[in-house]
Amino acid sequence: MALTEHGRPTQELHTLIASALGKEPIDWHRPHTGRSAESFVVGFADGSGAFVKTAAEGLRTEHEIVSSVDSDLVPRELAWIEDGDRQVLVMEDLRTAHWPADHDPVTWKPGQFELLFAALRRVGELPAPASLPSAQDAFRPHWPLIEQEADAFLALGLCSEAWFSAALAGLVEAEGNVPVAGDALVHNDVRSDNLCFVDRRVVLVDWAQAVRGNPQQDLALALSTLPLEGGPDPYGVFPDGGLWAAHIAGQCVRRAVHETQAPEWLRTVFQRIAVICLSWASRSLDLPPWTGRHWSEISTEAPKR
Repeated sequence: MALTEHGRPTQELHTLIASALGKEPIDWHRPHTGRSAESFVVGFADGSGAFVKTAAEGLRTEHEIVSSVDSDLVPRELAWIEDGDRQVLVMEDLRTAHWPADHDPVTWKPGQFELLFAALRRVGELPAPASLPSAQDAFRPHWPLIEQEADAFLALGLCSEAWFSAALAGLVEAEGNVPVAGDALVHNDVRSDNLCFVDRRVVLVDWAQAVRGNPQQDLALALSTLPLEGGPDPYGVFPDGGLWAAHIAGQCVRRAVHETQAPEWLRTVFQRIAVICLSWASRSLDLPPWTGRHWSEISTEAPKR
């Protein structure tokens, strides 16, 4: 039996939380950030709160991270509930934190980009649980596939056919040399809706996609989206990140082309990130100078929260 119904908690979930924490929930509501129908912020009579997550893909992986990694970079686990084949993860209440993505537009405060980069360096120093999958095993190159469907790529209008033809071999080679292997903890989904700030503390949430790998991966993923939110030029922060930029660009191009059922705003975001990363790669690697579009020239609709 499901623990949620029509996006609301069932009485059974209410009872499980009350039993696990020893106090009765009096208020349930959906978090502003995130789109999971199985996540709730719960309030209690004593004024305290908790974040409850159930029926989410990768929930057991997230539990393993937040329960075993001794760092203020991860949310504090309050309870882990297993009820038959159902799991519920209960974590600390972060309602009073500053969530950049909990604003329209996404809003970062002064100094928070630097705090994030420092936090990611700390994440890279943490050993990953041995049970996590290897980033190297999951790695799949994209540019050889884009080469086979060049017309679909060019139809996006991100760059000229001349630039694509001149840069393709270099992009294929660069992506093939991305140093994904490693034993560090990698969040693998660092973006503004998966992090918050409690004063100067950075908390990374949603560890469901965590892997063992190279910590550069988290920095590169973060940098690929930050220009969309007033953040720094990726090349200025990570000038040697061209291999990662090539890979992320290829991944986003493929998603823009093939995820035809995705909302149009999301497919546009993929194109914007691809352009950010292609420009970054062209400066980092032995590629022709980028002559394609600037990400700001690609229009998009704001996501509906």
